[in-house]
Amino acid sequence: MLESIDETIIALLSREVVDALYFNLYTVHSIPRAEVPYKLETLCATLNKVFGAPSTVTICKAIGRKLFLKLGLTFPNSPPRTLSEYVEEAKTMSREREIQP
Repeated sequence: MLESIDETIIALLSREVVDALYFNLYTVHSIPRAEVPYKLETLCATLNKVFGAPSTVTICKAIGRKLFLKLGLTFPNSPPRTLSEYVEEAKTMSREREIQP
């Protein structure tokens, strides 16, 4: 998940933005980088505060798309969701793929 976040934000914005984002999450919310995947709502709220809602939707969708790609899953062609919803759907699809013979 961290790779998906890093790679997406670097590709869309820059390495400096990723570093500033993690610095903000740590200093303002006491969330170290390693815990960010467990605090996606705070990540998205921070992105929303900095970039606004439309940009946050685009960034979170791009992160979700990257995650699906890394997991070898087909990204859902549906209305935008929250990053947490993308992650949950990826988990469900991964479990289903493991169960199928």
